[in-house]
Amino acid sequence: MRRSLIRDRRPARSVALLTAATVLCGLLTPSAAYAAPSAPPSPAADAPGRHVPEAPVPRESPSAQAAELPTATELEKVRAVFEIEVGEATKEWRDATDTNFVFKVYDKINAANFPVTKAEAYRIYKVMLDNATAPDATAFIRTGVFDFAARDRVERQRRQEAWDRTVQLRREILIDVDIVDFDDVMLHDNDQMFVYKVHQKAKPEHPKLKKGAFDAFGGDAAVWKDFIENKMRVLHHQDQLDYLDRLNQENQEAARREAARMAKKDACDKVPLIAVAAWLDLADDDFLRELLKTPELADPAHREIKNAAGLALAGVAADWDRFIRTGVTEARARDDARVLREREEADRQKVRDLKAKADASRLRPRLAAAAAEVAADGTWDQVKDFLAKGQYTVLEQAFAGVTAGRRGWHVRSAGGDAWATPGTQPSNAVTAPLGDATWKIVPGLADPNCFSLESATRVGSYLRVAPNLRVQLAGNDGTDGYKLNATWCAKPGRDGSAANVTLEAKAHPGRYLRQYWGELWAANGLSKENNFDTDGNFAADISWIPVGPNPWITTKIDERWLNEDWWGWNGLGPQTQAENILNGIRYKRFQKGGGFWSAEYGVKRILEPMLTKYLESGGRSIPGFVPREDTLYLPDGQGMCNHFPGPRSIYYHPSIGPKLIYGAIFDRWAGLGYERSRLGYPTSDEMDYPGVPGKRVSYFQKGRIEHTPSEGAKEYYN
Repeated sequence: MRRSLIRDRRPARSVALLTAATVLCGLLTPSAAYAAPSAPPSPAADAPGRHVPEAPVPRESPSAQAAELPTATELEKVRAVFEIEVGEATKEWRDATDTNFVFKVYDKINAANFPVTKAEAYRIYKVMLDNATAPDATAFIRTGVFDFAARDRVERQRRQEAWDRTVQLRREILIDVDIVDFDDVMLHDNDQMFVYKVHQKAKPEHPKLKKGAFDAFGGDAAVWKDFIENKMRVLHHQDQLDYLDRLNQENQEAARREAARMAKKDACDKVPLIAVAAWLDLADDDFLRELLKTPELADPAHREIKNAAGLALAGVAADWDRFIRTGVTEARARDDARVLREREEADRQKVRDLKAKADASRLRPRLAAAAAEVAADGTWDQVKDFLAKGQYTVLEQAFAGVTAGRRGWHVRSAGGDAWATPGTQPSNAVTAPLGDATWKIVPGLADPNCFSLESATRVGSYLRVAPNLRVQLAGNDGTDGYKLNATWCAKPGRDGSAANVTLEAKAHPGRYLRQYWGELWAANGLSKENNFDTDGNFAADISWIPVGPNPWITTKIDERWLNEDWWGWNGLGPQTQAENILNGIRYKRFQKGGGFWSAEYGVKRILEPMLTKYLESGGRSIPGFVPREDTLYLPDGQGMCNHFPGPRSIYYHPSIGPKLIYGAIFDRWAGLGYERSRLGYPTSDEMDYPGVPGKRVSYFQKGRIEHTPSEGAKEYYN
């Protein structure tokens, strides 16, 4: 339920004067002789919906030195050399500067086994050439090389599995084209050499296959691949048909028997298994019985072939023949399709597992969202690309506070002490990037089941707990103590929100990342041994909202909208237009009104329908026409008003609508008691009195107030 703000609006007089040149609603204001009333008094401290005082923006004092990294130790270099499998950590490796060490990694590492690590080493070396003091080389030696090498090993395993499938495919094709004198060397050779050996080993009675291999050998990689995967079987089949045509011209019965033998051999090839010569002369049903005894058909990978063979054997001669000639091929296609589906599903399950872990971490909503989208809607190629690369591009997050008065404040540090801050609202732009508030969420340096928060702008520096329990951004020195203090374990948000997270310090069980007046501490909220250990607001202070990376400065309008529900979400509703600046006055449009900021009066709101009236009356384009307080709900429970310097006010009654009243006429009406006077609410804006130059009038429910320079303002009742 929206809370109403009911206030006494009887202002004291002010010495501020109106300028005669100010145009309002297309009319001149009354002359400068008319004194303007001051703003109505502030609400009582216990008034419902009272304004929460603005929290002071923390005065940060970043220390770039704190984020500097000590150079890699000899032991760290030895570990890195071992990790990338380049042999012994010789003196040349151990004595190299961090930059030269990275170049040696690029130069010596096996590009086939570690392509991602090699590429990263090259990228970092270029960074160091441009900025010799950058921490990237040291961070790479200390932690990065292990992360990238691990990614390479995962992808190497995937490549090995793909190559194993390639070798298996080659084996099946060779059996299918009647080349059985192959060896492992041929199976594992590159495509061009494999094609060359097919040319060598193809039988003389298979001239088209032999010539096709010779022609393909002189082509490029695409030609070799196409020959192996598509043309070998086709050419072999053409050779078979040519042979049968020749045989049929000599002896039709012999050609029929040979065609039956070829069909049985082809059926074996499709399994695949090397046909036993004696099987080829068996009756069709006996051939099926021998086929069903083989270990290949006992393999679940060939269950479609086994089931189809069993069904055919239970049928008649036509069923046996059909299975041998076409059924086994169709069943093998179903087996292959099922295997592909299972492989794809296994990859999608890996992505779903990533999403589940990201959800459980509470720290990685971007990873969870990306994984969910790919698992549900991505093609298989997109799924594989996500597993190889995409999952590593969505690990950065920012963290916003949930404590009332601190919403819209983000965890930030440029080195040294860390803070929760909204940033400083710029004077010449709507907003700007907050900077130094983005964190890469990586496995915990001291515990992979927890997390460490690495600065996205200062490589190798992490949020850690200092000896005095202050949370700081400091360079990773590689020690066990540092790793422990830079590790945080994610817990459900103590504020009760399912999406929020609380971070417990691994080095200090029971202490959590807390914002306390903008400062960040490892606090327990129980002992009260330190001022930041108090229990007041503790649950909210240690709860954080993981938000997208690279947050922007929170403007004063947004800060109030986020922190005062009665004023913001419940009062103004959601944003409908972006914030903008005119004549130094900020304005943002919301569903139920507008928020304004001025240096003189801070953040105020104008609710509809007064907002429409204000904008139609010139709004910010008129100097000094800015709300000096929020929209007020009047004591009768029906009306509302907004006050502006001048004096100017907009009064609203639901049966009348919003009306503008100002200057001497406003003064007279205010002296009578505003809408509680005998005149009631204004029913018109101030206007020229018909037929009397220089005379002004405003009409009310029960009368009017007229004004002339000579006589001043006088009221008349109906």
